[in-house]
Formats: sequence, C-alpha cells, structure tokens
Amino acid sequence: MNKIQKIRQVEAFAKRNIVHHDAGHDWWHLHRVRNLALYLQSAEGTGDRFIIEISALLHDIDDKKFNKIAPAGTEEKIRLFLQSIDIDDIIIKEVLFTNNNISFSTGIKPESPSYEFRIVQDADRLDAIGAIGIARAFTYGGYRNNPIYDPEEQSLSTIGHFDDKLLKLKDLMNTATGRKMASERHELLEFFLKKFLEEWDLSKEP
Repeated sequence: MNKIQKIRQVEAFAKRNIVHHDAGHDWWHLHRVRNLALYLQSAEGTGDRFIIEISALLHDIDDKKFNKIAPAGTEEKIRLFLQSIDIDDIIIKEVLFTNNNISFSTGIKPESPSYEFRIVQDADRLDAIGAIGIARAFTYGGYRNNPIYDPEEQSLSTIGHFDDKLLKLKDLMNTATGRKMASERHELLEFFLKKFLEEWDLSKEP
C-alpha cells in the first residue's frame, strides 16, 4: 500500500468516526484543515507532509464536545487502525500527540512541539476564524441551542464565544504564515462583531 492509498484509508476512517459531529466539525472541516496544513507546510518549507496530512485528518476523532468525555479507548482505536495500514510507530506517536493536544480548550501549550504539530494546530485555528470561523461558531451554537447573544450572560452565547476564544487565536499562532493569515481573518471577526453589536443596539430603540 503506497502513501496515497494509506491516505485514502485514513480519510475513510475519519469519516466513520465523526458522524455525530455538527456541520462545523464534519468531514469538510477535516478537509479544510488538511488543505490549510499542507499549504502552511509548503509556505514554511518545513515538516513532513505525510505526517501533517494524517494528523490533520485525525485531529478531531472522539472530540469530547460531542462525546462529553472522549472514550478511554480513543488512542488505542487510532493506534490499531494506523498499525493495520502499516504506519510507522514514530508517525503514530506524532498523530496521537496531535489528537491529544491540539484543542484550545485543553489549555496545553507543549514546550517543544514538532513542526508537524505546530502546522496542524495553526491550520485548525485558522479554520476557527474568518468567514468560515464565524459560520462554524453559529453552527455549533445552534447545535448546542445557545442564544445568539445575551448581554446579561455573554459567556453562554455564541457572540460571547468570540471573546472567550476566537479573538484570542491570532496571538496563539505558531508559524509566520499562520500569523499572517490569522491577522487577515481576525480583522473580519472584529468587523463582524462591530456590525453585530451596532445592529443589536439599534434593535433596542422603540
């Protein structure tokens, strides 16, 4: 089995294991993150493309947002699958590290992450901001039945999520290319938030 065939197997495995995710964390999210990560790798000129592609495709397997608590067997499930398609143990270790540490919510910032991890994490964070990031935020908010905005309980609303997470991502990027792309997408977040709050305030007028 060559690398292209192995990637196709990874794609099929990923699709089987995200069927309960919302539309913002579905196959197309994995596809975008994979493409963003490969673009970053090319622009930065560093990192192993094969490891990056597999890590990007498997980074959201058993996301605890959709499983409450990620199943204890997640690592073993991914490991056994990758072994079944003859992926080297060193690569498997890197893929599992990404799956365990990529999330913003974990609060983990490894001291010496690999180039591959840094690139995939940047790609995942880039997909959370800009036009697509805004769409994903409201998709997930709807999935959770969160209010669009609640001035009295902002942290419970989708708009509150901008301050809680999205507006922080620009300053957390690992790569120069990621920082440049994040800066552009961040501007759109700020513009959208400004216009939203202007319209919200106007809607309070009699």
